[in-house]
Amino acid sequence: MAGTMGRLSIGVTGLQTSQYALNTTAHNLMNTQTDGYSRQQIMLTDRTYKPVVKEGDRIYKSGLGVVTAEIKQTRDTFADMAYRTESGRMNYYKAQYETVSEIENYYGELEGEDFNSTMNDLWLSLQELQKESNSIVTRSSFIATAQTFLDRVQGIRNSLITYQRNLNTEIKDQVSRINELAKTIYEMNDKIRSAEASNVENANDYRDIRNSAIDELSGLVNTEIINNSDGSVEVYIEGRCLITKGHIYGIDTIKVSDSEKYSARYDFVSDSQDFLMPVWSDDQEPLFNINKIPSMENNTDIGSLKGLIMSRGYFVSNYTDVPVKPDKPLAEDYENDADYRDAMTQYEADLNEYVVKLDYFNKYVEPYTITNLMSQFDVLVHAMVTGINDILCPNKEVELADGSKITILDEEKAGLGMGTGNEYPGTELFVRNGTPRYTEKTVTLADGTTKTVQVYNEEDPDSYSTLYTSGNIQVNEKLTQNPSLLPLTMKTGEEAQEVVDKLLSLWDVKFSTVSPNSLVECNFMDYYAGMMEDLSDRGFTYNSMAQTQEQSVTDLDNQRQQVSGVSSDEELSNLIRFQHAYNASSRYINTVSEMIEYLIQTLGA
Repeated sequence: MAGTMGRLSIGVTGLQTSQYALNTTAHNLMNTQTDGYSRQQIMLTDRTYKPVVKEGDRIYKSGLGVVTAEIKQTRDTFADMAYRTESGRMNYYKAQYETVSEIENYYGELEGEDFNSTMNDLWLSLQELQKESNSIVTRSSFIATAQTFLDRVQGIRNSLITYQRNLNTEIKDQVSRINELAKTIYEMNDKIRSAEASNVENANDYRDIRNSAIDELSGLVNTEIINNSDGSVEVYIEGRCLITKGHIYGIDTIKVSDSEKYSARYDFVSDSQDFLMPVWSDDQEPLFNINKIPSMENNTDIGSLKGLIMSRGYFVSNYTDVPVKPDKPLAEDYENDADYRDAMTQYEADLNEYVVKLDYFNKYVEPYTITNLMSQFDVLVHAMVTGINDILCPNKEVELADGSKITILDEEKAGLGMGTGNEYPGTELFVRNGTPRYTEKTVTLADGTTKTVQVYNEEDPDSYSTLYTSGNIQVNEKLTQNPSLLPLTMKTGEEAQEVVDKLLSLWDVKFSTVSPNSLVECNFMDYYAGMMEDLSDRGFTYNSMAQTQEQSVTDLDNQRQQVSGVSSDEELSNLIRFQHAYNASSRYINTVSEMIEYLIQTLGA
């Protein structure tokens, strides 16, 4: 009788586990369209056995039914790790490709008039000037074209700085989002620990929320996850702990100019803004190591936040950030061996300085899209501006009585203004803001004569106001008001044809390479074409990498979905299967109940 009554409990376990299975299946079906939901699977196991009959050495046991072992999340841990890495790498290259696409619009390379046309217009106006350099009409047209050229230059430059400022805002937003995700993961850790402390159930829905937050976090920064035995996770970003069991180490943004942690040199000029740098909140250590360029080989090209940093850079650059390799002296250019040795000594010193500057360029300028492009563009503008000015206002070097040397206006070669009252030698077309081209001084020359000369104010890389850089120049207001002052007339009143010819020949002079790491020297037009080709190559590389990673991310996500995704067809099949199991358990209980009833009635009779 006791054995028969015990059979009822077996049926009850069947009813209970089938009900749990039906509930789990229904939960899966209801969350088919829920983002981040992972399919839950019920795991059943048999209950303990009890002895029933002993015959000699044999003991016959009877099972006590079925029990729910656990309701677990179905996830592929390795697919999750790979997905998060590839997703972060995709976002890194996407962020940089979007920057390149935006910048190309500023130069008109994708739509509208490109900057190349603006340069060509200036050259065409010089051709017209060559035909009639003493015509007030052609002079006025040339000066107006120069103004249009400079307006376009400064418009592009201002757009790049504005874009850097916008990236600044986006970087700050992403840092805030990282902190929000860290808080969510930390809170889910607490809820999972509390829910699973009794070892009765798994907090699967909390785990889904946490996994979704980790997925998003991995797209922003390089992320590593360590699973703890209590169900919580520790999170590391960029090699340093963000979340532990009891603490969140948040990140913040500070101005680069306020940081003493970076070893790089930062230049802040009057029209630049302070760039924001992600740092750890507790000790203000930088989140990223600026001394190491991200690469796939080192698995550091991960996260859209780093991609934004690599797009923006850390400062507003100009031509002084691009090193120029010194020319090696030739023995035949010197009168004696002593002078040649002195020149070689100076060359070696200059070469050592160049190597240091080149290392700085390769670390802190060239890898950063906007910073690199700004410096390249400014090299071009500087060459054009100084080239024109040096022809209109030629300089020469003279030796003073004390043995020192200074650079002064070469009045013998300089053209004059046109017309009575305008016969001033050497009026420059482009002027620096706050620094005149010359300062008048009376000096004693090496031959003992005293003379009043126009001493050239040299450009000083450490003094922004002395630079002929795109942010510090304007068209000479004297020339816009009086084009006759343009020094294209000889003392005899005739056209200074040689001066205009030199201006035109500037477009054929090979003045620089597009990059210090390149060997091909270019003229103005070729340099610009090479600069845009370099930018286009960057964009192509970034886009190719992003598309490749996007395909990898899609494949890995599909792989994850095959494991954790909910299939309505599969769940409906399970629903029918568990319903049949529930019905079978119910029929089993009815059968046992009829047996008991029969025994009671029979024994009672």
